[in-house]
Amino acid sequence: MFCNLLTIIALVGQTGLVRGTVADSASGVVVPGANVVLVGSGVGASTGESGGFVLGPVRAGACRLAASHIAFEPETVAVNVPANGVALVAFRLRAKVIPMQGVSVKSRRERGEQKVSVREISSEQLSRNAGGFVQDPVRSLSFLPGVGQSARGEWSGTYAVRGGETDESSVWFGDVELLWPYHLLGFSSVINPDIVDKISFYPSVFPSRYGGALSSVALMQPKQLQHGEGFWAYDPMNMKGAYVGNLGDIDFLASYRRTFYYVLFGPMGAGTNNRPSYSDITAQAALPLYGPHRLRLTVVNGSDHVVSDLLGIEEEMHESGTSLAASIESDLGRLKTDMTFYSSTHDFDLTPSAWWGTATTRQQEYGLRFNATGTLSDEVDLDCGFELGRVGFEGNLLAPPVLERADNDWAAFVALSLSPVKPLGIDLGVRYEDVRWSLDKVVEPRAVASLILSDKATLKAGYRRLYQHSYSFLRNSCASFVFDEQYDDYRLFELGALDAKQADHYSVSGEFRLARQTRLSLEGYVKDYSKLPTWKVDNQGELYDAGNLGRGFSRGVEAVIEQSPVGGWSGWVTYALSWCRKQQGTDTMLYWDKYDRRHSFNFQVQKTFGPEWTLAATFHLNTGAPYTPLLYTQAPNGVGGADLGCPTGTAEVNHGHSPFVIEGEKNSARIPVYHRLDFKLMRELPTLPLHPYMYIEILNLYNRQNAYNLIQFEDRDGEIITGQSTGIAFIPLIGIGGRF
Repeated sequence: MFCNLLTIIALVGQTGLVRGTVADSASGVVVPGANVVLVGSGVGASTGESGGFVLGPVRAGACRLAASHIAFEPETVAVNVPANGVALVAFRLRAKVIPMQGVSVKSRRERGEQKVSVREISSEQLSRNAGGFVQDPVRSLSFLPGVGQSARGEWSGTYAVRGGETDESSVWFGDVELLWPYHLLGFSSVINPDIVDKISFYPSVFPSRYGGALSSVALMQPKQLQHGEGFWAYDPMNMKGAYVGNLGDIDFLASYRRTFYYVLFGPMGAGTNNRPSYSDITAQAALPLYGPHRLRLTVVNGSDHVVSDLLGIEEEMHESGTSLAASIESDLGRLKTDMTFYSSTHDFDLTPSAWWGTATTRQQEYGLRFNATGTLSDEVDLDCGFELGRVGFEGNLLAPPVLERADNDWAAFVALSLSPVKPLGIDLGVRYEDVRWSLDKVVEPRAVASLILSDKATLKAGYRRLYQHSYSFLRNSCASFVFDEQYDDYRLFELGALDAKQADHYSVSGEFRLARQTRLSLEGYVKDYSKLPTWKVDNQGELYDAGNLGRGFSRGVEAVIEQSPVGGWSGWVTYALSWCRKQQGTDTMLYWDKYDRRHSFNFQVQKTFGPEWTLAATFHLNTGAPYTPLLYTQAPNGVGGADLGCPTGTAEVNHGHSPFVIEGEKNSARIPVYHRLDFKLMRELPTLPLHPYMYIEILNLYNRQNAYNLIQFEDRDGEIITGQSTGIAFIPLIGIGGRF
């Protein structure tokens, strides 16, 4: 019996894995969503966005695998799985041909509105990329052309798109818009990348169903796995665990993360005793109702606590945000609908504060959204919906009195996708909206045309008018008022209501397949701003509202070359050439905007060595942000400033606000060029329990001291002082993780 037991144990231990890809035999393009099964067993897997799959553990020895997809002929191959090893398989499926008589078959487009451009980041890219800062999904957007970090630079995940402000973009997780998608001060987002299937990023003419953003929309699609799978990881800055799976007809996911950013704060000298504690929880469940209806419940929560002695006295800061949604989804054949009840809150409590001690805010949004997408005919798709909601703000950021505002808002949209002839597609849409916290009811037209020249080239052009309430900056953290210089914006909020900001966005793009796995996309855009809030200063130095007289523009050209996995190599190169100028405040001339980046270059590469090793590197380079230089100081009535030829005196000067400071042209100088290299080496051990992997990641490999924000001011002695915030220094990280 003992010998038999040893034999059984030995046989059970002789297992291995099967790793491979599924691609189109004609074009070589990968096939996501294909099913791969071990013949004669219930073991199977589905291919991801990159066409790859991992199957196992399976018993060592000879076996047969079958790959299938609705659009391809199935294929079966013989495989020999080594004990405690990995077998590699490459399926090449032939397109399925269905002979039919008397039927004219036209190409069908994906339901819904067409997009001029959409950049996608897959879950695999999120997990393997270097420099992702614990692979944060929102931070990963900075790898894309036209996306720059805020004035807080590398310390923050907040971003500006094509010269827009940081509040001009919205982030969604599934059908839930996140009111504030970041942890305290914006260091990282509240979403675990392990539960994200992919990110779809729209930097221009996004669909009509989305409003309230002048620059971009980022959609994070939750993972849905047929076979349950768990994820875990730990490093000195991050601990996380997640599970995605199903129980019968119920799909669900759950995630918990805890971050340890004091590893950064202490060594970087930001106070001798800064102890940030960030955590977030995300959960989602989809339950079947009767017939074709399903109920989807979603909760996203972020909770932060920081103890700091930055100003010499140990104080605490708190921030928390929760987004809830309940959606009823219905698949009625030609018509698909979803009705979502949502609620989002964001609370902030800051002590100490640079202005009035404790700063406390509370924001809340809740309402109802309804969307319907259907096929009217083979040539016409319909997308329509409406939204009803209420938004509110209460707080005391820059003055002792507590401000309180609330307003109802609503919106309706309708869009038609037309395909009159096979290579041509036309989308026409319109959104009618009561803009939040503004005085306007606005109409937002949208038009997109696409022309398929061949299977290797597609051209697109689009236009959309966009509106956004002027007080959208309230959705940011309090840090925005300090680092992003939004004091004047808040003063305008104190003064009363303003019209909605407006932008007209024009875009032309082309997508070209250069080789089987290589794509090139080009896009040129023009974004014209109008009705930007403006302010003036009276003779007593008091700020007053000057209406919505501001204007500006953002123009640029972006190029992306993307390489899908070939021989273990993958990656992309992006380049953006852009200009952004605006006119606001007391200025009467257009000046370079604070988020203007003339040149921006990103390079990412990944190389896999067999089934276990992955090497990744990321390089960023862009021109520095503009700032306003102080030229010199001029003493009053010829007193002071001996270096200027005036008698020595002791003129009293207010810090940064002296009327005797001579400023240069607004934002006429620039910070030096920014660049940074990140590196990551990862090894997977798929044959061990919990499928562990280990990685070494180095941020800022050659320790470049990048200046992100530069401020010049006059001290009490009349001297011009230059202060700057720099990026993250050289940081090595060692971590472990795995799957179960």
